[in-house]
Amino acid sequence: MFNKFGQQLRPLGNRSSSETKKEQSNQKQHIQIIQKRQRSESRGDSNEEQKSLIQSVPAQRANVRLPDLNKSKKQIEKSTSGSDITKKPPLLKSRIIIDSKQRQQQQQQQHALYQSIPIKSQKEESIQHLQQQRQKMKISYFSQSRPGFDGISEKTNQDRELCLQFDDNNYAFVVLDGHGMDGEHVSSYVKEQMKYNLNKFYKVFDFQKIFSDIHQKMKLQTEFGCQFSGTTATVILLKENIIQCGWVGDSRAILVRKNQDLSVIELSTDHKPHLEGERQRIEQCGGVVDTYHLPSGAPIGPSRVWAKGAQFPGLAMSRSLGDVVAASIGVSQIPELKLVDMVNKEDLFIVLGSDGIWEFLDNQTIADMVYPFYTKKDPQGACQKIIQEAVAAWKAHSEGIDDITAIVIFFQYEL
Repeated sequence: MFNKFGQQLRPLGNRSSSETKKEQSNQKQHIQIIQKRQRSESRGDSNEEQKSLIQSVPAQRANVRLPDLNKSKKQIEKSTSGSDITKKPPLLKSRIIIDSKQRQQQQQQQHALYQSIPIKSQKEESIQHLQQQRQKMKISYFSQSRPGFDGISEKTNQDRELCLQFDDNNYAFVVLDGHGMDGEHVSSYVKEQMKYNLNKFYKVFDFQKIFSDIHQKMKLQTEFGCQFSGTTATVILLKENIIQCGWVGDSRAILVRKNQDLSVIELSTDHKPHLEGERQRIEQCGGVVDTYHLPSGAPIGPSRVWAKGAQFPGLAMSRSLGDVVAASIGVSQIPELKLVDMVNKEDLFIVLGSDGIWEFLDNQTIADMVYPFYTKKDPQGACQKIIQEAVAAWKAHSEGIDDITAIVIFFQYEL
């Protein structure tokens, strides 16, 4: 085998070190030549690819559809008309890729934020709307009181009235009708007590507590007697868009409302002994409800409260302040309460008065009587007219005339 290739190949064992090194260097040069040849060939191929790519560019450009510059110009002019094109456009926020877990967390945070935002209910919005309208409403009022007549001479007037304005939206009106030997002292005392409490507590006026406190204080004072003397008490509070009425006795208050016709809303109802609930309380406390009786036995006059088997106290109402003896047999000093939401531009006026008005004039008659004065914005004229007509009615039906007190309150709305 060695002779076939001549001197080119020899057994490894017979080669010298110099021959081995020479052969390795020759092989290394041969490998380098082969690598250079491969590089040049690859460069030639890439040059040919570049040439072909460059040649294909014009053809591709020929297929590209160029935009309509005139159309773009018109769109730009239309979009920038009326705006300042010198302003820099807002920076575009970088698009953030949020994975499903992050997106869910973000939605939960937004939901929590929406829940934390206070949302006004429909009722709150309606109240706010009424309060805004109420600010455009002007309240005017007038009060007048007239002493009665006993058939011989003018009586001492035992009625008292009170009108208070706390601010533009808060008012108080009170009518008191005293009775008994010290009726005028009782009504005067209660008026001063009411005035003090209203000025101090009108924002949170507790009708039942204040009425009861006044009754208890009056029992302890010694300036006048209240065993057989007392008074009615009807209190009206105008607070924002609400009318509050608390009362004991038969001094009455009405609200007149106009939709198409005049209608009357009773803010109070007279506390009379014959009413079923009042009668039951009185009888349970040992009292008797009956009228006066003539010698013939015939009943006459209104129902009254009597002690069992006695001819006293004969009180013609089932609730009052004072009247200590009557209170021991069921006459109550706890007021009844009523709240009415005002209807803007429909609620016109309130009439508050002692029973000297209502004895012969009913609610609708008073409403019709006052309305012409309302249209003329004349509460004083309305008050005088009520008292004038009440006196005339007493003269037509009785020899005597009761004390008469009226308060007229007008609600005037600005356009």
